[in-house]
Amino acid sequence: MQKNKVFLDSSILITALLFSKGVSFYILTNLKDKFHFQINDYVLEEILRVLDKKFSVKRKLKNYLFLLLGLAKVEILPLPSKASLKNVSKVLNKEDAIILASAVYNSNYLLTLDKDFLTEKVRNFAKNNDCLILTPKEFIEDYLPND
Repeated sequence: MQKNKVFLDSSILITALLFSKGVSFYILTNLKDKFHFQINDYVLEEILRVLDKKFSVKRKLKNYLFLLLGLAKVEILPLPSKASLKNVSKVLNKEDAIILASAVYNSNYLLTLDKDFLTEKVRNFAKNNDCLILTPKEFIEDYLPND
């Protein structure tokens, strides 16, 4: 049986790196065998920029990032096509469209903590393309409703 694909926004991975007892870290480490996690090249570059800019004193975070990506078996997708970006740009700015396009055209879920993705307009767009946008808490409640 094929695993559901979960696209991870940079906010999820950064939060997982910073809070090993949080929901994002739990999802990546405990649900890695039940889901297929994905990011794209843009998300990886964005995470590395944030780590350099905001957490430069915590140099080991980059090493932990790559360990976490390997542990969680995260697939890194190429950037989305120009056609898919054009379609998605109708609901989001260019930078976020790169993330949303990869998610809606490759994944069943987009996990994020970014409020720009959590608007009704963006969630409806994704849902109409068979992709649910959820926070980590919503994902856990959806996936593990009785826990």
